[in-house]
Amino acid sequence: MKRSIYIAAGGSCTGLGVIGIFVPGLPTTVFLLMASYFFARSSPRAHRWLVEHPRLGPFLNRAGNREMTLKSKIASLVGMWTGISLSAWALSAKGPVGPLVLVVLGMIGSSVILLYIRTVPADGP
Repeated sequence: MKRSIYIAAGGSCTGLGVIGIFVPGLPTTVFLLMASYFFARSSPRAHRWLVEHPRLGPFLNRAGNREMTLKSKIASLVGMWTGISLSAWALSAKGPVGPLVLVVLGMIGSSVILLYIRTVPADGP
């Protein structure tokens, strides 16, 4: 029973991760990491397929090694600060606390991306 639930959860997370490639704001790597977790505990074949997949595997490998390409870092920071800016603007009518909290959290997130995550060269030409 537990194995079946984990396989279903892994499949669902894989599907959400693939959708996240195309839908802004929906995370890809987080769902693929969850799928990897569920597949590793339920189906070695599905786990092997996921980590060796030519499109999905690199997300997992880089996340596991705390690596991002420069293009990914820039896209992450631009997307994150766009969301923070829009949210802070929407919250500004309620007072200064909400926008301030968002900016502080954004600075923490940016620091992690810039200082904790290594920058690696992009694959391919």
